Amino acid sequence: MAPQLSEDEIDDLLYAARTGDKDELTTLLSSLAEREKLSPADIITNARDEGKSTCLHMATGNGHAEIVTLLLTHLSSATHPDAEKTKLAFLDAPNEYGNTGLHWAALGGHLAVVKLLVEAGASVALANDKNYVPLDLASFGDKFDVVDYFLEQSGGLEGENAEGGGLDGAVEGMRLVAGDVGEEGEGEKVEGGEKGKGKGKEAETEESSAA
Repeated sequence: MAPQLSEDEIDDLLYAARTGDKDELTTLLSSLAEREKLSPADIITNARDEGKSTCLHMATGNGHAEIVTLLLTHLSSATHPDAEKTKLAFLDAPNEYGNTGLHWAALGGHLAVVKLLVEAGASVALANDKNYVPLDLASFGDKFDVVDYFLEQSGGLEGENAEGGGLDGAVEGMRLVAGDVGEEGEGEKVEGGEKGKGKGKEAETEESSAA
């Protein structure tokens, strides 16, 4: 059964993830899970704003590795039969523009976060609505340490992502066309301000048209 979360509660969860407030996020997850008689993982996977962004998007876009670790820990602690499938689906969940948490981490050049996501099973081969994979976004932003990491991982990841074309295929298909990264060039903020409301409008990361 899905938790019954209000707009304000979702906003509070996403805001805590965006700002890297681990204590506040932990408190919110605990209280909401207790009220709904569900696990924190259930709260995490169901908390999405109107732009389909999650706590993971907020944390990855702002480079909050500690928050990402917290979210992954809760997801990995879930005990229901489909827990692993649910975790992987959440890792690869796109927002309304097709961007996953890995897209945002790569765009921001947050290497530690990129590594956490890839090691947890996030797909490097998923493309957003502009047909860009995370590697493309890292390249557009001159985040060369992230680009190098993806390329170093390409051998091992190729087999795992073969059905989606693999990382090698993604590299071959890169579009190095500046200014054509995002949704109609609107210049939205990467951390979730596309459709943000209330607290969600307080941005902390660089502006980008890729969110």
